[in-house]
Parts: sequence; structure tokens; C-alpha cells
Amino acid sequence: MSQPNDILAPQLVSVDIYTLCHVDDYIQDVSNDCEHLAYALNLIETADPASKGVIVAVRSALLAHSEHACKMSADIMGKLITQDEVSINE
Repeated sequence: MSQPNDILAPQLVSVDIYTLCHVDDYIQDVSNDCEHLAYALNLIETADPASKGVIVAVRSALLAHSEHACKMSADIMGKLITQDEVSINE
């Protein structure tokens, strides 16, 4: 009878790839949402300097989160591409 690890080994990479792709999709969605919200703030018109400052700060934070998420997504996909194959000894 095969060892349990021998049976599971081919599936470990598939699960990891699926998880990485799912997480990457989620991160890309967060990045897009942040970017869209940041640009939506441009539509708010106010004469109050304090309110303008808050809008600028929130927009900057959203764009920073979007950029960070893009970099994180690129890193995940880079790891996915360079991931070693699992070999099974029979």
C-alpha cells in the first residue's frame, strides 16, 4: 500500500495553485475597488478646506492600497510561475 503522502503529493501543488489564484483574484478586486473609490472622490465638490483635505487624504490612502495590492498580486503570480514541481517516487 502507498504511503499517505505519496497519494496526496500530486494534489498538493494543485491546491496551492488554486489557492494562490483565488487569493490573487481577490487582491486584484480589492485593488480595482480602491482605485475606483479614489477616482469617485474626485466627483465630490466642497468649498470647505478641511473637507477637501480629508478627501485628498482618503484618496491618497486608497491609491496607496491599490498600488500595494497590485505589487502583492504580481509577487503571488511570480511565485506561482516559479514554483517547483512535486515529484513522486514510486
